[in-house]
Amino acid sequence: MDLHLPTLLTVCVAAVATSAGVMTLYGSTQRTYRGFGWWLLAQWLLALGCVLHLFRDTQPELLPLANLLLLQWPIAVLAGMRHFCSRHPSPVPALLDWLLLALAFLVWLATWAADGSLSERVAAFAGGACVLHVYTAVFVWRMAEARSSAAMRLLVGVDLAAAAVQAVRFAVAVSGPDGGVPGNALLLASGLVIVVSSLVMVYLALMLTNERSESNLRAMHRKLRYLADIDMLTRVPNRRRFHELADQALAAAARPPCALMMFDIDHFKHINDLLGHATGDEALRQVARCVRDSLRTQDVAGRLGGDEFAVLLPETSVHDAMTVASRIVARLSDRQVAPTLAPVSLSFGVVQLQPGETIAEALRRADQALYEAKRQGRSRAVTAFGEESRPVFGESRSLGLPGF
Repeated sequence: MDLHLPTLLTVCVAAVATSAGVMTLYGSTQRTYRGFGWWLLAQWLLALGCVLHLFRDTQPELLPLANLLLLQWPIAVLAGMRHFCSRHPSPVPALLDWLLLALAFLVWLATWAADGSLSERVAAFAGGACVLHVYTAVFVWRMAEARSSAAMRLLVGVDLAAAAVQAVRFAVAVSGPDGGVPGNALLLASGLVIVVSSLVMVYLALMLTNERSESNLRAMHRKLRYLADIDMLTRVPNRRRFHELADQALAAAARPPCALMMFDIDHFKHINDLLGHATGDEALRQVARCVRDSLRTQDVAGRLGGDEFAVLLPETSVHDAMTVASRIVARLSDRQVAPTLAPVSLSFGVVQLQPGETIAEALRRADQALYEAKRQGRSRAVTAFGEESRPVFGESRSLGLPGF
């Protein structure tokens, strides 16, 4: 059965123009990212190339421009990928992409200008198109984002499939005789490649946009979760997150005992009044840093509010917790924000968690021990035992950083 080539070209034009229109509508109504404009341009130029091919018999001077517009597709798509993945720029300059396109077109143009046979012209076009598709596939495959993007891997597959079809066209054109039917069959194959590539590009553009949106959404969710869990001034967990982590640490603790420390900065209000809130904030940051540097991986620290902090020490006795308090204070002695005008000192309340006791209950007992440390003159660590209603204060250790 003979194929009516103008009808097939008209179908190609309709299909490519429809895909370009869909992408245009999507781009005008939805959020897109860098590179989408290049993909849209590639689609419309491809549609224009198909339109010009409709007039190649009556106006042969349009054929060079028509073929150039068909050849540009993989390179224009690659330009979009370069912009879309600009976070990891390639060492290969973009100029090389366009030089390769120019070389492929000039090879075909030289063949056409020399009045080469149809097979020679088809071979020149198919060979150039094959090289461009392979180049694009290799380039995209080597992008860092291709490892995690299904859409980019699909684009590689589309380019390799298009390259394979063009390679077959090249082989047939080189080995086959001149003639209308073989020529029509080769043009039909080229048209199918164009239509399929164009339609798949719509899907790829939507997939890439969706992947980037999901990635940004996950990053924003992680950021919001971090902001919700971490005290931004001191970079330690806030009160809510401390309770969550402390409960998890208690559940995961291999064996008792567990110690809980509650401490604050002595005369913190006076530091703010004397030196300003900026100095007070810096004092809080330095205290938090000393805490982080003094703890183990399984220990949990948090800022309860104001200048109050808490530390849970799984599998730690009260005596060892007092040593941790001394270690924190020793580190703080090297990080004084105003050692002469307002030396920063800490007071600690230390308790041992009782069987079945919650973190909130232990914190109330630790607060009683902290209050006792303040009563005894500050810059001390005091332990508390017994019930909350009848506390018994034990060891009281001076921490050697007198306040002002």
